[in-house]
Amino acid sequence: MRTTDITRTLGDQFQCTRCHAASDWLQIARPALRQNSIVHRLQCARCGDQIVAKVSLGDEPGGGDGDARTHSRREYETLRALQLLFPANQRYATLEPLGYLESVGFGTVITRLFHGKDLIRHMRELDTNGVAEACREAGNWLRTLHESGASEVRRKGLDMADKLSYLTSSYGPVLRGNSKIWAAYQCLVQEGTRIGTPVFRAVRLHGDFKPENMLCDGRRYVGLDVQWRTTGPAVYDLAPFLNHLWLAGHHLGSTANRHYQQAEKEFLAGYGQLDDIRVLRWVQLYFALCQLGGYRKRGRLAASYARWKVWPLVRKLTGQLV
Repeated sequence: MRTTDITRTLGDQFQCTRCHAASDWLQIARPALRQNSIVHRLQCARCGDQIVAKVSLGDEPGGGDGDARTHSRREYETLRALQLLFPANQRYATLEPLGYLESVGFGTVITRLFHGKDLIRHMRELDTNGVAEACREAGNWLRTLHESGASEVRRKGLDMADKLSYLTSSYGPVLRGNSKIWAAYQCLVQEGTRIGTPVFRAVRLHGDFKPENMLCDGRRYVGLDVQWRTTGPAVYDLAPFLNHLWLAGHHLGSTANRHYQQAEKEFLAGYGQLDDIRVLRWVQLYFALCQLGGYRKRGRLAASYARWKVWPLVRKLTGQLV
């Protein structure tokens, strides 16, 4: 959906929630292309209220099975449900949903604009103590999400066998193509056997928890892209956050990289209730190998990038598990 399309669509179908006028909407920033969507920032021409319109990608006009629209509709419904758990203007929050529009080929989720930076950019402006505090708050936010999911306590295992099967079926050939990477996979298998089959409290998972999906304005922490559809051990949200945190600082000389250990410690302290550090490292290595395999499947150039970017994380996690 082009810029002219989104402004016209909003003008025709969406009434400003602040001044309640059917108004023109003005683009106030260049559209941001994300993996499955285009994000537009707009402003009401009458009162100046600022919103975000997230337009799904994936469905072609006049065709397709509606998966992208279904995803957008589910995202909007999840945001509405989360508003009851994360009241507006609290320290921990989610985006405030304002409306949902659907047209041929597209679903559009409309939220109020939150003036914050993603956690990685925010931390690059902080000193050591500030980084530690930001990571602790991210852990607090995640614990708040998990504790809000359900009153009934259920328990689940790690489903290690399924995870290993997914790795080999999806990335087996490219992982076997490098002896060091395959050795890391074998480490995952062996350490999984040693860990056994523990069970953990099952929570409703964020599903894509990483620093880029957390906004901060220096006071409030707002979570993005909460999927909240599956349940499982909390470690499946903790591990990807720490992997992305490490990758964001690696080779960049940033504060987040120089003080990663402290940042990790504070994030886990903010969350609390970590049962076994070996389980965390195992899940981190699983996600890292998935990421490495994904890059290697995309060709030589992507594999070279992964060797520079992701392999050091795989090597580090393998060393922590052995």
